[in-house]
Amino acid sequence: MKKYSFLFLSTLVMCLLLVCCNKPVYKYNSDFQGKWQTIPVYDSLLNATTMSEILIDGEDGSFKNSCNPCGNQELCNCISVQIGKAVMNSTKTHMKIGSSNSYQLSIDEEPKVDANGVWTMKIQGLKYFRQ
Repeated sequence: MKKYSFLFLSTLVMCLLLVCCNKPVYKYNSDFQGKWQTIPVYDSLLNATTMSEILIDGEDGSFKNSCNPCGNQELCNCISVQIGKAVMNSTKTHMKIGSSNSYQLSIDEEPKVDANGVWTMKIQGLKYFRQ
């Protein structure tokens, strides 16, 4: 019985530590705020032109992956969509949007203004541009 109590308490402490270490993305770097999209590219696996989008609005966010452009900067028929709280780990290397089961997005470059005055960031190896 003592062994199970220790295991339960250890698991509870680990869960609390994990939850405490994730903070809203905008608190780490407010430059993540806004709507970000990749440029349209041809995906040979899907045999279609696709785009991806990240939207950070305060604590909330969305990630639309490999979508078809459908006009007015809107995206349709996405391979996956994650919606919910946007949090970043304490080392600022990954962010997660949505439930605890959501896929973690690697942060390759934080938002910055490039030489042409355009806001860019690199997530999962893809360059995103602020809209």
